[in-house]
Amino acid sequence: MIAFAYYRLPYLHHATYVAQHEGEPEVLSSVAELNGKEGFVIAPFAPSSECPVVLMHPDESKLLSAEGAENASRCGTSYVVMQQDLRRDVAESTSGRNFEAYAREFECFHRQLSEGKFSKIVLARKLRIQSNRQPLESVQTSAVQDAGKTSAVQNTANASVVQDSDSLKTLFLKTCRMYPRLFVALVYTPQSGLWLMATPEILLKGEQNQMATMSLAGTQKAEPSKTVADYPVEGIEWSEKNREEQQYVTDYIEDCIKAFSDEYQKKGPYTTMAANLYHLRTDIAFRLHDTGRLGDVLDALYPTPAVCGIPKDEARRFILQHEHQSRKYYSGFVGPISPKGKTHLYVSLRCMNILDDGSCELYAGGGLLKESEMEKEWKETEAKMQTILSVL
Repeated sequence: MIAFAYYRLPYLHHATYVAQHEGEPEVLSSVAELNGKEGFVIAPFAPSSECPVVLMHPDESKLLSAEGAENASRCGTSYVVMQQDLRRDVAESTSGRNFEAYAREFECFHRQLSEGKFSKIVLARKLRIQSNRQPLESVQTSAVQDAGKTSAVQNTANASVVQDSDSLKTLFLKTCRMYPRLFVALVYTPQSGLWLMATPEILLKGEQNQMATMSLAGTQKAEPSKTVADYPVEGIEWSEKNREEQQYVTDYIEDCIKAFSDEYQKKGPYTTMAANLYHLRTDIAFRLHDTGRLGDVLDALYPTPAVCGIPKDEARRFILQHEHQSRKYYSGFVGPISPKGKTHLYVSLRCMNILDDGSCELYAGGGLLKESEMEKEWKETEAKMQTILSVL
């Protein structure tokens, strides 16, 4: 059964397609098991038997132009929802019952902050978009689902379906065109299912022992008149809550890095813009002692307080117990990893899980502090979901 990924690094005019035709992707129970390994990885928020860390070992890799994304976005596909249907689906999904569920969870999470159990914790929510359109004509076809056929037939059929699927490629290229400065990926493995994301947050990138990461925390909606940019944006006012959240995340990442590096440099915090949102960002570059320990570095960094909380382990346990919907691969990470070559791993934000019936599950979250207000946090998740909603 084929596993594949289309991905485009920020700023580039080309994308990369990788696929594993032979054998199954490697299934790992923790990110620490990535030590010494290379391939293309998709990791969940919390590894489990239902949502393991999945490492593809591609036997095919090729470049494709992302320049055609503008034309591709004008083509009709089985993915694109009629706008009137989308507005109706979103209205139904964000109606009273959904908001009330979020309000109950906010109260539960905020109580922990008031009692001093966490200095920060992230509350996420899921939005399911139903549609009358046909199921996806991609990996959810009988060619992929019918595991009883011979492997030779499977591989040939799957390769044809995945590589030549206009709807898959069109959706990916449209997302690339809309968000040229974000990391864009469309990933499928039998274990994870199909995910599309356009994320601004680097978890770990670099070549050999020269590595970089970032602290991305603090969010507000951007002015509609502004053009998309990720250079420092001047003149943006930030609340004390946002500045405090940014500092929590930066301090945590610094502490993690000190265990693996004697030298690092910081730049920031500064205001950056990703899609329709402003963020506070601090860049951190460091020299890694041992490139064979990338898995250990990732295990320390992830999930960052930007998607989890402080203290990390306790916050993750609380989230798993009290968020009523599983995050699956949202707020995990994705990308190519290589201890001897280039690594480009990004936090899985602004993402959606595309299901077998053609419906989509969108995810977003926000960091809560003691001074957080429920309606503001709800609106922040709405703004974040708009990033990926806009491609439909």
